Amino acid sequence: MAKSSADDQELRRACEAAIEGTKQSVVMSIRVAKSRAIRGITHMLGRDMAKARVLALSVKSKGQRTKAFLRVLKYSTGGVLEGFDNLRSQSVAPPQWTMRNIDDRNRLLLCILNICKDALGQLPKVVGIDVVEMALWAKENTPAVTSQGKEQEGPAASTVTESDLKVTVEKELVSQAEEEDMEALLGTYVMGIGEAEAFSERLKRELLALEAANVHAILESEPLIDEVLQGLEAATNCVDDMDEWLGIFNVKLRHMREDIESIETRNNKLEVQSVNNRALIEELDKLLLGLRIPSEYAACLTGGSFDEARMLQNIEACEWLAGALRSLEAPNLDPIYANIRAVKEKREELEKLKSTFVRKASEFLRNYFASLVDFMISDKSYFSQRGQLKRPDHADLRYKCRTYARLLQHLKSLDKNCMGALRKAYCSSLNLLIRREAREFANELRASTKASRNPTVWLETSTGSGQNANAADTSAVSEAYSKMLTIFIPLLVDESSFFAHFMCFEVPALNPPGGTANGDKSDDTNDDDLGIMDIDDKDNKAGKSSGELAALNESLQDLLDGIQEDFYAVVDWAYKIDPLRCISMHGITERYLSGQKADAAGFVRLLLGDLESRVSMQFSRFVDEACHQIEKNERNVRQMGVLSYIPRFATLATRMEQYIQGQSRDLVDQAYTKFVSIMFVTLEKIAQTEPKYSDLFLLENYAAFQNSLYDLANVVPTLAKFYHQASEAYEQACTRHNSMIIYTQFERLFQFARKIEDLMFTIAPEEIPFQLGLSKADLRKVLKSSLYGLDKSITAMYKKLQKNMTSEELLPSLWEKCKKEFLEKYETFAQLVAKIYPTETFLTVAELRDLLATM
Repeated sequence: MAKSSADDQELRRACEAAIEGTKQSVVMSIRVAKSRAIRGITHMLGRDMAKARVLALSVKSKGQRTKAFLRVLKYSTGGVLEGFDNLRSQSVAPPQWTMRNIDDRNRLLLCILNICKDALGQLPKVVGIDVVEMALWAKENTPAVTSQGKEQEGPAASTVTESDLKVTVEKELVSQAEEEDMEALLGTYVMGIGEAEAFSERLKRELLALEAANVHAILESEPLIDEVLQGLEAATNCVDDMDEWLGIFNVKLRHMREDIESIETRNNKLEVQSVNNRALIEELDKLLLGLRIPSEYAACLTGGSFDEARMLQNIEACEWLAGALRSLEAPNLDPIYANIRAVKEKREELEKLKSTFVRKASEFLRNYFASLVDFMISDKSYFSQRGQLKRPDHADLRYKCRTYARLLQHLKSLDKNCMGALRKAYCSSLNLLIRREAREFANELRASTKASRNPTVWLETSTGSGQNANAADTSAVSEAYSKMLTIFIPLLVDESSFFAHFMCFEVPALNPPGGTANGDKSDDTNDDDLGIMDIDDKDNKAGKSSGELAALNESLQDLLDGIQEDFYAVVDWAYKIDPLRCISMHGITERYLSGQKADAAGFVRLLLGDLESRVSMQFSRFVDEACHQIEKNERNVRQMGVLSYIPRFATLATRMEQYIQGQSRDLVDQAYTKFVSIMFVTLEKIAQTEPKYSDLFLLENYAAFQNSLYDLANVVPTLAKFYHQASEAYEQACTRHNSMIIYTQFERLFQFARKIEDLMFTIAPEEIPFQLGLSKADLRKVLKSSLYGLDKSITAMYKKLQKNMTSEELLPSLWEKCKKEFLEKYETFAQLVAKIYPTETFLTVAELRDLLATM
């Protein structure tokens, strides 16, 4: 047998070179001849039209997937294989590929079948080829099939042996058992491979003979079958009888089961009923136990005493009553019990007990508060007396009230509505005591304070300038006011905080209440919480509500209202002694006001705010009166020299600075602003009454203002601002006054210069000497009349400057300003004349400067 092209390794390598770069490995390559079938006629053009081609079967693996490719390769001009795709876009009949021999065809088909099995997991359907013939061919031939593998060194060829191929073919076409049966069958006959039809006919005949023998054997065994059928019929009768008996037994057993189930059901119901009855009895016993009112508690709640010795029993009764009421409310009480008549009746009975106890306890506490305060008011030793200031001491009062603190807590828990009347009763009683203490203390404080009264009139014209210079020391007045605040503000804050705790307001207080002056009555109690304990967890609230805070402020208004009148009396008394003490009192009040932050001190903050307003109002009254005194100066017909209120204001400002404390700087600065504004306005009005001397009057007063406030202006920013304002006004007044003196003495000289200046706006400078009144001759006349006897004219100007001046100390500086201004004006005149009349000679600026220096 000729060697097949499928075994040609050179051909395979050439095919691999042709498809290089596709990452495919060639499994088989075989040479074929290409021809084309046209309109169903084949080989009509002869073998000369056949073309040599190579079919290459290649595979490509990607992960677990394998793709197979059937490539058609042709020979190029140089005899090298190259790709050739003639399977696409064919406009003629498809080509036909002719193998060189049967072996090549079978090798190609067998390789394709194996690849399909490996890649698809099953054999494809094959038509036109006898599979048995293929199997026989595979058994008789041992073709060499090469496969391409890749190792690290490069491609290498491997050979598939006959046994490997045989196993693959047999596995796919027939099983091992079928092959053995076929070999045994073929071994019994002697015939060639070409006699398959005869062999098939012979097998059919033998099959028919075997079937006929089977039918004959069945017919011969008929007696035996009848005997078997009789036995089966007898067995069937026995089975029917047994089935009938089993049916009877089943009915009886079913009735028995139903009876047993009925008995068990009744037993279970009885058992459940018994359990439920026991549970119901236990639950009713518990309910009855909860509904029972102990006799000792009933006695306390209905007719018990509220003496201090009985308070423990009353508290226990309150706790039991609150617990009993809660036990009859959801979720403590099962809703199924809510409509039971016994529960409803017991709830009504407990409500009656609660209302009775709350009414009796409220009435007792109202009377108790009033009796405590009446006892203290009737004892004069509690209050300040003549010659003795008494600090209010409420330690004993709070100690006695603390006894009933827990009772109040329970009353609030039982009925919140009762707290309003109790709070009003406590506030009304304690308000009488606090107002009495404040009134007696304030009266004795005023009586015991020795201070000379300073005059309230500081800036009036009729008052002597030295009257207020040595004002009496009134520091005792400020000390008295400070003592009033020191004693009563902490007391009021403490009372507010104690009241908030004692009357069960849910707001934080300023300080732990209940502290005593001596500290000997509350060592065994908890001052922080007044002995009040939380009744239950629900009442333990850290937050506060706006409603509680509003109610607290309203109650504090009732508690402390009216005490502000005694503070006002102290403020008014201090104002009458020394109005300037309002400055220090304002600072003291502001200091106390900034220290009150807690909610319980709300009314105290309002009180201090009212006090601050009162002090500010009194001080504003003093400022208004002083301003009115300043304004009265303008009513005088004529005033010369320094007004009296200028130096007096400096004295007043010095005194006010000594009284400043804390935050009172703003108050004083506002007073300064009002004072100085009125002073300057009044000064300008007075100056307008005498226009001839207004500038002299203004400069003297502004200079006096600066001299008197020089030291204070260096340390007080507000006064420094007015100092600079006075300085500017002084300079302006000096300029106007000097100009008036100069123009009066040298009127013709400067009028001539003014005419020249006016004409320079309309005509050329060289034409001015030809104007009427401005000729050179006119110039010489003006110079002669103005500058002849210049020293006498300057002396006369000095005398005019000195004539009406009352402040001689201002004359040297004012005269220097006047000479400087005259020299500047003459220099301007000289420049103007030199420009218009360049040929004329006159007194030079240097000569005038030397002359002025000698005078």
